[in-house]
Amino acid sequence: MVICAFLFDQRHKIAADELMLRLSIFVFLIAITRAELECDAIDKAFRAATDVNETEACKCFNKGFDATIDGITIGCSGQTLPHISKALHSVNESFPDKVRIWDCHITIIPSDMFDQVKPKYLSIERSYLALLRENALGTIGPRLHGLYLRNNHLKAITRSMLQGLTSLAELDLSGNRITSLTTGVFDLTPDLRELSLNDNGIATIEDGTFAKLTSLKKLSLSGNQINTITKNMFKGLDSLEVLNLQNNKITSIDWSAFANLKQLRTLDLGTNHASNVEIRGLENLQKLFLNNNSINSLKSVSLRDLPSLILLSLDRNSISEIADGDLSGLARSTRLESLTIAANNISQISQRALSPVQHLNVLAMQNNQLTSLTKDGQSYLRPLRRLTTLLLSGNQLRSIGEHDLPRTLTVLAADHNLLEKIDVKAFEGMSLHKLFINNNKLPFLHRHTFDSISFDTLEAIDITSNAWQCVCGEEWLGEWLEKAGDSDVGDGVLGCLATAARRCAVDPQMEKDETRSAWVTVTASVLAAVSLLILVAIAFLYISDGKQRVVLMRPLSRRTNSDLHKLIADVDPLIGRDMPPRKATTGDKKRVRFEDN
Repeated sequence: MVICAFLFDQRHKIAADELMLRLSIFVFLIAITRAELECDAIDKAFRAATDVNETEACKCFNKGFDATIDGITIGCSGQTLPHISKALHSVNESFPDKVRIWDCHITIIPSDMFDQVKPKYLSIERSYLALLRENALGTIGPRLHGLYLRNNHLKAITRSMLQGLTSLAELDLSGNRITSLTTGVFDLTPDLRELSLNDNGIATIEDGTFAKLTSLKKLSLSGNQINTITKNMFKGLDSLEVLNLQNNKITSIDWSAFANLKQLRTLDLGTNHASNVEIRGLENLQKLFLNNNSINSLKSVSLRDLPSLILLSLDRNSISEIADGDLSGLARSTRLESLTIAANNISQISQRALSPVQHLNVLAMQNNQLTSLTKDGQSYLRPLRRLTTLLLSGNQLRSIGEHDLPRTLTVLAADHNLLEKIDVKAFEGMSLHKLFINNNKLPFLHRHTFDSISFDTLEAIDITSNAWQCVCGEEWLGEWLEKAGDSDVGDGVLGCLATAARRCAVDPQMEKDETRSAWVTVTASVLAAVSLLILVAIAFLYISDGKQRVVLMRPLSRRTNSDLHKLIADVDPLIGRDMPPRKATTGDKKRVRFEDN
């Protein structure tokens, strides 16, 4: 019976869930259909109000045109005030979720402009708006929830400008020409939750200006000309959670101005000229930005009793060292996860300097002057037993020792340093997901350096642009990177690592063929040398024989008198002795007688 009851309950629950789902879909479809019908009627009115050869001044858009709005939006762009006013007056009383006017030419808002169209959110941007007449928005005041007048030509905020906007929760006047804020200007909008006045020329804010805004959650004053924070400037902002003062000219701060902001979660004082800081007692403060200021030493930064602090940014100041005790005020900030102190001039960190922030998960110290991770032979990172991300890019580190890094690291960026050596056990016991050691001077890494890295969890690795030296038989990095696959994100030069595997790989048959080819080459060379010697010898003999022939032939070609005489003497006996005697002759002829020599 119990089982049957259980099954019945389950079926009943499933049926109820299905019914709710179907009802939700039905309501959604009805809403879409209703929006489409409303837009059709509104667009028809806009077309009717448009003269021949003119472009419709406005158009209706269904859900999805503006991601921040669920319902329909009326949009008007590239038109003048008369055309837009005519279009909006052509519609029977309508309640769109938003009216958005942008890139138009509307220097003034007439008091009757929104008599027929009553939006919940009104946005007029980049339209040269310079003046809101008194009670210009009175007809939509009770309904208006958000007013956005960004990037116009408004020079001031007056009390009358906001008259009747009793339900206004969001007001954005960023990018105008407002130079000052006076007391009482926001007294008629006590329900404001968000106020943005960024990128104006605001230089002065009277004490008590925000006194009536007790419900305000977010105040943004970035990109102005504020140079002084007075004690009562933020008086009355009891509910404020976010205060943005970055990119001003602040040099003087009465730090008691923040003392009563008990709900403050984010304070941004970045990009100012503050040289000293004193913040304490803000129990809900989670994020503190002090980057891009004129802080020369952490001794001029006093942060105490901030138990909820999660992020502290001190980037781009002029801090040169972190000494023991400099961060002692953060000892109670046990939730502090991220400390960013990048782009300073830090060259020294004392051995126990980071002990007060031992709960850190992220430490960013890139672009400093660090040459070592140790002080007096011991790593100053040793107290950080929960550290998972360490950013050291752009320093002057020359080595990473066996005990320099916390074993809890999953992300290490040590690129663009002067690293020449990484100990084989430097990453031992770590489960690194991202490792960047590119753009250093590493000649090699021991074969077991990456033994703790698992390809299953590796997300990114870059070892390019180093001074890699490859030795066949010992090179392993190239093959390891191939196994890393898409995790190898390096786009620099690998040098010999890119070809080492191919150069050093030897096929047995190829080796045998190469050996045989080498012997053939040697034998051919020897035979060629012997043949050359034989040819030289033959040539020598030939030349020698030729010289001898020339010597023997020379007397026949050029004889002297003595040679001739000698030759005759040698031949004469042959003639005289072997010839028979001649008979005697008679006559008158002269007798010639040959006598023996």
